[in-house]
Amino acid sequence: MMRRILLVLVGMCLATTAFAQVSLRFDPADTTLSVGENCRLSIRLDQPVEIRTIDVTVTYDPTIVQSLGGGSGTLYTSSGVYTFQGFEAPVAGQWHGYAVLMGAGLSVHGPGELFYWNFKALANGMSAITAVEVYLATTDGSWFSTVTLPPGKVQVGPLSSGTGDVPTRDASLSVWPNPFNPRTEVKCVLPEAGRATVSVYDARGARVAVVYDAPAAAGPLAVDWDGRDEEGRAMPAGTYIFAVTAPGLQVSTKGVLVK
Repeated sequence: MMRRILLVLVGMCLATTAFAQVSLRFDPADTTLSVGENCRLSIRLDQPVEIRTIDVTVTYDPTIVQSLGGGSGTLYTSSGVYTFQGFEAPVAGQWHGYAVLMGAGLSVHGPGELFYWNFKALANGMSAITAVEVYLATTDGSWFSTVTLPPGKVQVGPLSSGTGDVPTRDASLSVWPNPFNPRTEVKCVLPEAGRATVSVYDARGARVAVVYDAPAAAGPLAVDWDGRDEEGRAMPAGTYIFAVTAPGLQVSTKGVLVK
């Protein structure tokens, strides 16, 4: 609904002229955090370009980082002009943000921050930060024909010491075989006794199965996933995220289902 409102507002002053390429960047592009730390990720414009509207959709790994919200960047907030803005998280692992100056012939002028996202490091692992759609309009509502925003990444905790697909003896979480078809074994070591949950998510961050949810003793835990969702339907080939939550432990890793 909010997205439709935004497009109507932009369309009120839309012109047919298309402009040249505009390059944006995530700042920081790559960052390393510890579990529990917060971070502000900016979308920055480095060119001296006039911008009226930004509309962007970004994906991330919700088992690694937790979205805390976002809003218009300092170029908008320091402009002194009323900005229609919003931040939405329609599905896990994806957010949509937008900002548009209200009034004809208005713009913010780069370089500077156009939008920001606040997030929290949730569990050890690496999350790609990828823009799947970016829209920029200039003063009169004309759009830029090409907008680039290269992906970034967030590393939470130390880099993995594993060796490819083969799990190491001291790995806190492993999936083997990997790639697999249709069954794989998820192994982890629980640091203390308590309730443990092993969940499987698809690449968009939607949970497809819970393969273990029960009290467990400290030490090794091994469970199988048969490649089916909670309704018993066979899942398609692709990348899946395996997440383990237990007392003193929050880890995740990726596996590939092939067919």
